[in-house]
Amino acid sequence: MGLWDWLMSALGAGEAASPPASRSPPPSAPVASTNRTASTLFATAALEDERWWSPSNAACADAVSPARPDLSPEARALENLLVSHFDGHDLALPAMPAAPDQVMRALRRNDGDLLEAAHIIGEDQVLTAAVLRTVNSPFYRGEREITAVRAAVTRLGTRALRTLMMHQALQAATFQSKGADPARANTLWERARAGAWIMQELARFTGLDEEEAFLIGLLHDIGNVVVLRIVAAERVKTKARITDEEFEYLCRQCHQEFGELIAASWKLPQRLQALIRDHHTAPEPNEPLAPQRWTLMLCDDILSLLRFSPGPPRDLLASSPVAALQLGSGEEFIEFLRGLPEFLDDALSVM
Repeated sequence: MGLWDWLMSALGAGEAASPPASRSPPPSAPVASTNRTASTLFATAALEDERWWSPSNAACADAVSPARPDLSPEARALENLLVSHFDGHDLALPAMPAAPDQVMRALRRNDGDLLEAAHIIGEDQVLTAAVLRTVNSPFYRGEREITAVRAAVTRLGTRALRTLMMHQALQAATFQSKGADPARANTLWERARAGAWIMQELARFTGLDEEEAFLIGLLHDIGNVVVLRIVAAERVKTKARITDEEFEYLCRQCHQEFGELIAASWKLPQRLQALIRDHHTAPEPNEPLAPQRWTLMLCDDILSLLRFSPGPPRDLLASSPVAALQLGSGEEFIEFLRGLPEFLDDALSVM
């Protein structure tokens, strides 16, 4: 069962799910209203170099683990605290928010109870705003603007609503944390969204299901949310402050372990749990998940080169993921890379 099939089955899908058209974000795209400054700068900076995928100052081809920075006493204490939570004891994991969960329960009944779903959405300002933004986006907009929740829900249908609720739940897990740094939360969320769209686009070249690839890209670094929450809680409790470089280091060191805990708590399918648990290690040749792992490693390389995440400049076309996926010599792939920054900038700006 594919991840998208699993998600639809788990949520009680009443409609057939079909992959989105290439170069069009899936139904979850026009959801989040976020600070666009960071991602716009990433894409704009990349566009200044026509060959961003092979920068002239590339020092390597494959990703290398950065050296451990000279951590402050506060960062060292946080590192020890984070590691102590790897077993999951006394760790509060992000849960599914109540309103999206109620909507999905309503859609699970009677092949999708849109009337009840509209009532629940209408009682929640955040969901109402998200639904109206979505239905009036270029991907759904009709001849007239829709301003009523019931009409918006009818236009979207059960499939798009379920996807939208999952997107909202993941967004809430990132941003709804006491004392969380909004700039860091936004950086992680933009990175997750960009990763989802990059994975969806790469699926055209690597043979993966596009909807499945989107979910993998969105969820694979979800463990960063736990790091964000613990760092925020310690800042409130002890006034401990760390630099952005130290925060990124802690995320890099701990996100796979915490991601595995969230994936198990949310009862995600086993193969998605496996990808979340270990997605920075090159797969064995005959590993069943090798295509997903190589594609995900390529996605992370692209995120770094487009400055959604830190990392040294590298030659993407000479990298192990590109070689394993046999993409380096294809002109279509080069054209994809050339247009990707602009595509991401457009996708991330959709409201």
